[in-house]
Amino acid sequence: MRLRDFRMQAIAPYRGVMSISMDDEEFQSFIDSSYDDLEKKQSYLENQFGLGHFERYDLEPKNERIIFRSSDGKKVQANFIPIGTFSPGSGSWMWGWNNSAFTDSLRVKAESLKLLSEITGFEMFSNPTSEVDEDMAWEMVAMAVHTLKSEGVYRAPANN
Repeated sequence: MRLRDFRMQAIAPYRGVMSISMDDEEFQSFIDSSYDDLEKKQSYLENQFGLGHFERYDLEPKNERIIFRSSDGKKVQANFIPIGTFSPGSGSWMWGWNNSAFTDSLRVKAESLKLLSEITGFEMFSNPTSEVDEDMAWEMVAMAVHTLKSEGVYRAPANN
């Protein structure tokens, strides 16, 4: 199954993680396992809740909620935390903790993703922005979902 329309979800931050640096093989294994887990989570959310098939969504940043709605009245809602924003045109990524479009509360929760820099030894997780391609963006999202112990992710359409 290929990933589709997903980007955000809930948070369960790591506490007390000591700095460990991964070598290239360990890092690739972390990417692969995180990506595999994300695909399973996304499949479950699609099958159980129809995520990826709703006509619209509404963000309620003050309530930290995302609500999906269909024309037949079906509604699914969840808490969310912004992971990041990918711009295919410029090949750039901005972490959610650096995005002023979100409330301070959401940005503080997203800051726990900076721990990925300590866990992996890669600075791209603590830099506010990075140059990446779409595959790298999805790998970053997968590792973020793993780190947050999130149930999945929603990728908002580029035009919204």
